[in-house]
Amino acid sequence: MKRALSSFDVRALVRELQKYVGWRVDKIYQPDGRHLVVSVKASGEGKEFLHFVLGEWLYASETAIDMPQRPSDFAMMLRKRIANSRIVMIEQKGFDRIVVITLEKDERYQLVFEIFGKGNVILVKEGLIVQPLISRKWRHREVKAKREFKFPPPVFDPSSMSADDLLEILRTSDSDIVRTLATKLNLGGRYGEETCERAQVECDKPAAEISLEEARSLLEGVKTIIGDILNELVGYIVERDGEPVDAVPLRMAIYDGYQHEKFETFSECIGQYITRIPKPQGRDDTDGFQADLDRLKRKLAQQEDAALRLRREGAEARAVGDSIFASYGDFVDTLQRANDLLARSDSLENIPGFISFDRKSAILRVVIGDGTYDLDVNGTVETNAQRYYERSKKLKTKLEGVLPALEETRTAIAEWSRKRRGAEKGRSTSLTESAKRFWFERYRWFISSEGAIVLGGKDAKTNDTLVKKHLQLGDRYVHADIHGAPSVVVKMKEGVGEQTLMEACEFAIATSKAWTAEMGSGVGYWVMPEQVSKTPQSGEFLARGAFVIRGKRNYSNKTEIRLGVGVTEFEGEKKMMCGPVDAVKARCTSYVLIRPGAIDKNEFAKAVAKAFRVSIEDVQRILPPGNVDIEKTVGTELELGAT
Repeated sequence: MKRALSSFDVRALVRELQKYVGWRVDKIYQPDGRHLVVSVKASGEGKEFLHFVLGEWLYASETAIDMPQRPSDFAMMLRKRIANSRIVMIEQKGFDRIVVITLEKDERYQLVFEIFGKGNVILVKEGLIVQPLISRKWRHREVKAKREFKFPPPVFDPSSMSADDLLEILRTSDSDIVRTLATKLNLGGRYGEETCERAQVECDKPAAEISLEEARSLLEGVKTIIGDILNELVGYIVERDGEPVDAVPLRMAIYDGYQHEKFETFSECIGQYITRIPKPQGRDDTDGFQADLDRLKRKLAQQEDAALRLRREGAEARAVGDSIFASYGDFVDTLQRANDLLARSDSLENIPGFISFDRKSAILRVVIGDGTYDLDVNGTVETNAQRYYERSKKLKTKLEGVLPALEETRTAIAEWSRKRRGAEKGRSTSLTESAKRFWFERYRWFISSEGAIVLGGKDAKTNDTLVKKHLQLGDRYVHADIHGAPSVVVKMKEGVGEQTLMEACEFAIATSKAWTAEMGSGVGYWVMPEQVSKTPQSGEFLARGAFVIRGKRNYSNKTEIRLGVGVTEFEGEKKMMCGPVDAVKARCTSYVLIRPGAIDKNEFAKAVAKAFRVSIEDVQRILPPGNVDIEKTVGTELELGAT
């Protein structure tokens, strides 16, 4: 049973979608995390709708479906940039399952639909990625905002291939013909069978045994399929015994004897087919959870081994550097003797403790005292010691990169263990929180009303890490004008301005000690990244997590200390968010507004967890540092004292 489009299907759809060239984009919707809808219109025509289901389907419809009242972040981003743009081109990338829609407004954009794998939607401008629906990284490409956009490595295009080309591909395969056509030529299994049927070549014949004549027949079979697809824009739902089997844009010989229902367009055919196919059966929860836990535990063991090794090797390298200085005279003598021998072209084997010498790198391995050392004979005692110190520093930097990942894996294991316990009780412990965790969730965070990610430190350590790793040129550093406040970083992007900076100031104030002190209001400020430094004035001490700000500070107005708590959506995943009131109102349909008060924080967390059907831990992780009072609830009700 077909679960996604093939390259042939995409070829048929792109031919069919040419009717929309010259039309304009109206609005973009995201009914759920995996379904994007683009409404298009033309003068004198009604609206029509392009549907994209991640990694599975692309089709058009003339009728609308129920759309969410509040657009997702991704849909809103697309609306800002491409609403009312004109469609100037719709094309398939080679023979791949990729459709590119070129748009013109004030600027030229490409909206790229990737139908292979898990799927993606990517907005591109002048070769750079504006925003993908999902950020991903492979060995050969990275899909992330502000990166250069690259298509995946191209697949073979049989429409421009010669028989000799096909023969070379087939003869290097260790599989049968139909599997080779399905995978190496990207035809898919059904179309591979159809190609063999039209060419009168046995499907299970080893591909390596193919003749040139058979290769010509197969290639002709592929080209007749493409010709049939492009000549008649129709669609067929293929059924067997009343059950849907396939949705195809042509009559296929392999389906002779099956029932066929014809549609005027392939898009209509796909839309109907999707409604008829049964949903995939889910895996057994217990088995699935256990498999995920086992995988995470293996990953944790590898990360712990790496952390131990890096910590041990770093300490050893520093100890070697220290011991070089501790036996300074012995190392001076050894280096001097080595240089004297080299000047006379004598062997270094006469040096006491000699092990080996590499003339290319000028590294002498020698035993001095109780230790074995690799010394650069062109260097001094100081530079040799410094080599070991530099190695220690590099290992420490690597360790700092491993530790957050290790902690993230531990958190994931705890999360999956908790979810498994909930599954074993026959219920889900969290209906809004998915297993997927984003990089910014290791900090305090919120999504601003203008769509920017705003991050805040939780303690001195995360303050340091946040600024070191995530404060980049173009971002903004925010702080409350009070001692004991977190560092806050605004990840700036197009369309983000003063509103977000003021929200970030409110966030910095509300997550500071001002909350536990039950202060009523406070002031914050923002500066540029280059104004933030870890270097104190001469004679001064800078505590961990603290920074020196140099130059002009841009202060906010005095603001009330209050926050909102609700469920928002990010890249198709629902997340509990705690942030400034305006941001929460813009991002959440149901929420609770709070201020410092007398209600126990844990009691409040239990009530919120029950109201939003999430775990208590999910709520506790995002709340401000002290007790609360409830100012207002919207779209939900809290039962204090609930468990």
